[in-house]
Amino acid sequence: MMMTADEHTLHRIVNDLSTNLIIEAGAGTGKTYALVSRVVALVNSGARMRDIVAITFTEAAAAELSERVRSRLEQLLDQNNPQNDQDIKHLERAVSELDEASVQTIHSFAAQLLRERPLDAGLPPGWMTLDEIADSERFNERWDGWLETVLARDADISPDLAASLRYLAETEGDLGKWKTVAEAICEDLHRFPDGDEIVESGLGTVVETTLEELNELAGECSNPSDRLYEQLLGAIETVEAVGEAADDPVAAKKALDDGELVDYNRNVGAKGNWGMDPRDVRQEFRTAGRAFQSVVRFAPLAPLLNEVGRFARASESARRSDGEANFRDLLVWARNVLRDNPATRSHFQRRYSHILIDEFQDTDPLQAEIAFYLATESDADVKGRPWHTLPLTPGKMFVVGDGKQAIYRFRGADMGVTQMVKDGGQLEP
Repeated sequence: MMMTADEHTLHRIVNDLSTNLIIEAGAGTGKTYALVSRVVALVNSGARMRDIVAITFTEAAAAELSERVRSRLEQLLDQNNPQNDQDIKHLERAVSELDEASVQTIHSFAAQLLRERPLDAGLPPGWMTLDEIADSERFNERWDGWLETVLARDADISPDLAASLRYLAETEGDLGKWKTVAEAICEDLHRFPDGDEIVESGLGTVVETTLEELNELAGECSNPSDRLYEQLLGAIETVEAVGEAADDPVAAKKALDDGELVDYNRNVGAKGNWGMDPRDVRQEFRTAGRAFQSVVRFAPLAPLLNEVGRFARASESARRSDGEANFRDLLVWARNVLRDNPATRSHFQRRYSHILIDEFQDTDPLQAEIAFYLATESDADVKGRPWHTLPLTPGKMFVVGDGKQAIYRFRGADMGVTQMVKDGGQLEP
């Protein structure tokens, strides 16, 4: 009798326990059933329930998953399905250990890791998780204090920041509106490079790069009377003028506004005058011009953005010192300690034998990284290596999901994570 595709998939899920699998299926096709079946198969193979991690994305879903695993295990015992005394022993032990198993949300699991090894993560023992209300209150207190300091008449601030604040007062007015910017940076601080600045304040590099791009395009023209060539020359003059004022972002912006760096979309440039298709010249011209204008027009506020970035870093440091973590901290700090501390990573790799993730389409990169660092081979060198290319311990990871059902993108879920994992080749479909 031939197996259907669904039967073949389920057969592989419960029998191919030495392979890391990613199962993608639509709604109502039994993804959670597949995950529960994998758990039971692992138990039957001798895995300890307390060593299994099963992650989902809401407390309710975690409770339901735990209950479904318990129900399946008890059902197997009641039906006398086990083939021998060893199978019965495995199932009974799994039922008794179910309350010890890590069937929970990713945030709860990250908190569990940090509570087990707080000092490794730079946290004081007994630290606490802030709920959203408490976290918002702490943020508002720190923001108001920072704002008061920056706006104080005798504030000891850098000349660049002072100039940025004057520019803001003259153009946009209310610094309080930047609170939303600060909240966004605090949420995504882990995405910015380590260091003192969020963005590069200097304009010299972007001027140099843009001039190189525009001069290269102009060099493709054989007729100096061509209209597109004339526009390129005007743009080059504008970029050079910006470069002459690069030490003063406000003056540089004025040079840009007074110049001729136009966002061209008109059909100019005769084909016979160019060594490449004029359409490609216009497209590259447009791309370089837009990028340049964006940087220059924002440059007067770059020192302020960097100061807000320093506020965000100081806020995170204060939370860590005070022994307080918000929900994003749980993921960032757990990821960091697994990535950066080999002894801690090795400890948890030994602690957990299998990592299973439900609703993988709702995973953001931080959550996926945590799983990969736990599942990677213990002797793997992870330093400087993209997490999704790490070699996984055979059979240690199993994920299920459906991209069409992604509902947590507003919380950072990234559909690109699933594709990244598949492209990395560490999980087989």
